Amino acid sequence: MTTQSDDRLAGQHIVVTGGARGIGRGIAVRCARAGADVSLFDTKPDVAAETAAQVRQTGNEAAVYDVDVTDRSSVETAVEAASNELGRITGLVNNAGVQQAVPLLETTEEAWDAHFDVNAKGTFLVSKTVARAMVEADTAGSIVNVSSVGAERPFEGQGAYGASKAAVLAFTTVLAKELSDHGITVNAIKPGTVETPMVEEWLAEHADQSAKSPDEVLSEALDDHILDRIGQPEEVGHVAVLLLSEEGDWITGESIAVDGGYLKG
Repeated sequence: MTTQSDDRLAGQHIVVTGGARGIGRGIAVRCARAGADVSLFDTKPDVAAETAAQVRQTGNEAAVYDVDVTDRSSVETAVEAASNELGRITGLVNNAGVQQAVPLLETTEEAWDAHFDVNAKGTFLVSKTVARAMVEADTAGSIVNVSSVGAERPFEGQGAYGASKAAVLAFTTVLAKELSDHGITVNAIKPGTVETPMVEEWLAEHADQSAKSPDEVLSEALDDHILDRIGQPEEVGHVAVLLLSEEGDWITGESIAVDGGYLKG
């Protein structure tokens, strides 16, 4: 896969939640390669610092904030600090998320709540705080919510995960309608099986439950994809850049699958 660079996000300041690793890192670095400065919100600031270093290698600025997206005060403090450090926020990618592969009868109430706290409530809190900052600064911008193909076609064991990611899709539609008069577009991306630490953990959980190897579980999962390969984080980043740039100005309320054809397979 070739590394792409352009200037579609030149002069922009993009916040990426869950930017320490995986899809968040891929999106953050791809945004930087398109010319954006990037603020990284994550509960793993030491790991996020590695992403920040990659962003700076593109010649753009990066800042890291230790943020719990489920805590309103933490989010509000970080948004204010990011705005002061790198300037007004013009784009947001809500990527922070959790995932477990647990059958219904083994799913605890705590696990269910954790999925909705991070995946749904976290998206709500950061969106509300950033959108308010955009409106107050009279800034036209874009919000991109990272949902999942699991919102529409979840695997077994993804009850809590799939339900919380489906909530993100509904929230995206409402937010697009409510923010349109302020010049803010809101869309969702639905990644499929992407090579990330989270997917590696998911494969290991399924392997334990099925007495198969992680490679066997992955091979079976990819059988349902039109493109018979795992995706890369930056490939999700390509679509995020489109939606964050002026090329995406007439796209809102949409959910775009970046899944190698899984939803169509």
